[in-house]
Amino acid sequence: MTDIAPGTERDERTTSGDPPRPSPLHRYGPLLLGLSAIVPPLMMLREVLRYPQMHFYDYWWVLLDITNDDGTLRPEALLGFRNEHPFVLPSLLFWLSARYGNGLNQPLGLLIIAFGVVSVLLVWAMLPRSLNRWQRAGLVAASSTLVFNPHGIHNYVRSMSGASWLLALALVLAALLAVQRGHRLWAVAFGLLASISYGTSFAVWPALALVAWLRGDRRRWVATPLVVGAVVVLTWLVLRGPQGGGGSSPTDDPAQALLAGLSMLGMVWTGTEPAIALIAGVAGLAALVAHAQQTPEQRRSAAPWWGLALYAVGCAVMISGSRAAFGESAGLQSRYNSMTAALWIALLVIVVAWPKLPKLRTVIVGGTVLATVALGAPMAQSVRADAPNQELLAIAARIEHPDAFADRFPEPERLLPRLKALGHYPFSPEFSLGCPDGLEIGDRVSTATWRTPSDGVFREPRPDGRDVILNVETDQVHGGARMLEGWAISGIERARCVAVLDQSGTVVGGGVVDIPRSDAEAQTPGIEIGLGFEAVAPAQPGPLRVAFHFPDGWWIRPLTESPQVVS
Repeated sequence: MTDIAPGTERDERTTSGDPPRPSPLHRYGPLLLGLSAIVPPLMMLREVLRYPQMHFYDYWWVLLDITNDDGTLRPEALLGFRNEHPFVLPSLLFWLSARYGNGLNQPLGLLIIAFGVVSVLLVWAMLPRSLNRWQRAGLVAASSTLVFNPHGIHNYVRSMSGASWLLALALVLAALLAVQRGHRLWAVAFGLLASISYGTSFAVWPALALVAWLRGDRRRWVATPLVVGAVVVLTWLVLRGPQGGGGSSPTDDPAQALLAGLSMLGMVWTGTEPAIALIAGVAGLAALVAHAQQTPEQRRSAAPWWGLALYAVGCAVMISGSRAAFGESAGLQSRYNSMTAALWIALLVIVVAWPKLPKLRTVIVGGTVLATVALGAPMAQSVRADAPNQELLAIAARIEHPDAFADRFPEPERLLPRLKALGHYPFSPEFSLGCPDGLEIGDRVSTATWRTPSDGVFREPRPDGRDVILNVETDQVHGGARMLEGWAISGIERARCVAVLDQSGTVVGGGVVDIPRSDAEAQTPGIEIGLGFEAVAPAQPGPLRVAFHFPDGWWIRPLTESPQVVS
């Protein structure tokens, strides 16, 4: 019997002509890269679930328009306009949220995340078949990152915004996919739905025509979107009548309009600098022009992406014409991220699919992902920092004194009765002051065991030399609301919640804690950030007290009976 030397079998397999086994990286790498597209929506989900349940400004105007005094729907009002935009589908979503979802912001935000996920899946479905597995996976991951970029956090955490912008993006992508697959009537149907979601979606019609032309479709299919689009725009011009407004008049300065439009297209490449965004927008358009020379087969394969790029540019033109007068940062608004994402998704696909230097071009995708996410941090932080104002608005509305929030809560004398009739947040069971012991507005409690700082500055020395400080720096009356602001600490602990009580011990107001106060934290070294608070209560006669819950229990102090009156 002849022994077989170690490794002989392996050598025979290698030399027998069989292909080598793919490495684990080659086999599973594209799958793992593609699955990384799940991370951006999960991160945005966390943001939505952390944000307050109170809806944002435009939502209230729409709710006033589409409801009667008793909260019932006015169906004909769904066909109205918001700042000149056709707003049928978002208005319907707002009504469904108000009627069946207790008017909560977060559930509608979850739906907006679903629209974003659908948009990414539609991008995946449109990718050219000529791309390899690594390229497809990388583009899906990059598309997810752009759609759920921190620059666009406004669209998700303030769900009323995404109900128009993200819905429109998903419908536009559906229309482009339909025309790519030759389903022209479906493309027109999705285009019509996009057009009644927001006015910028009118740009879908020339985009569909461009795709049909690049695909080599018959002339009538190239002309059809243009004709339908012209009818849509003319109908809009007739029906909107004298409505509209919503801010300054469009600027007559072409340079200012150009700044707004180009910076919108490049906003993902900067935190807050319009000049950098403008340069990035110009660079993106230049890259598209550099890749415009294609063979007929390349044009046919890339047709939907040129259509998506044209849609983004069309949106920028419309936005620059109507919003440039709002200043040099007009194009950097967080809600415009979906149009910026459309441009850069289209550009990345066109660049990666280009036959020259494929590896270098694929690396560009990774660079885009990392750069745009990091640069979105300042925008995201600015939106997060506004969350306490929304929480305080919810409390002010619950006590029916939102007088200090006219810039967020319009016509309360008309709006509050509608909210109560609908059981709409903050008049729904989900409303809470967030106190660990369940204390809520309207509760009557005994404060006999609650501790009160003893001296004039409301400072109570502790055995270990640390203090309890309940500091009310601002105490002002705005109409029927009494607004409080300050900071509080017990030992080394910040407050868990704040409540305002009348003389009988009834909770008549409350507020928000855990607000960063660098000046207070500088006086208390070693303390975590978040010592600040803001609270609101009715400006009623009689003494009021403000109370704070700490890990060691409740502390309470009286308020002055002569607050400052602000006209």
